[in-house]
Amino acid sequence: MARIFMTHKVTDYAKWKAIYDADAERRAGAGIREAGHFHNGTDQNDFLIVWDTDADQAGATAMIEGMLNDPNLGKMMEEAGVIAKPEVWVS
Repeated sequence: MARIFMTHKVTDYAKWKAIYDADAERRAGAGIREAGHFHNGTDQNDFLIVWDTDADQAGATAMIEGMLNDPNLGKMMEEAGVIAKPEVWVS
């Protein structure tokens, strides 16, 4: 099992969250389970998402890299107000 960490900086968390929630099927289909969101103490629009997956570290890394390189997800992230490419690490 691997754990995926991804930072996000967005223009409006509520707008981002609605679009993120609408994309739950993609994550479920990839075997990603949400473990939590953790906001910066001074900026709700700056946060960390944590996911769990049954894939090993290499598989989880390949999966998340593939998702982030999907042009459709890129468009969705732009629509959701993601300011910069998220940082990702897998453990």
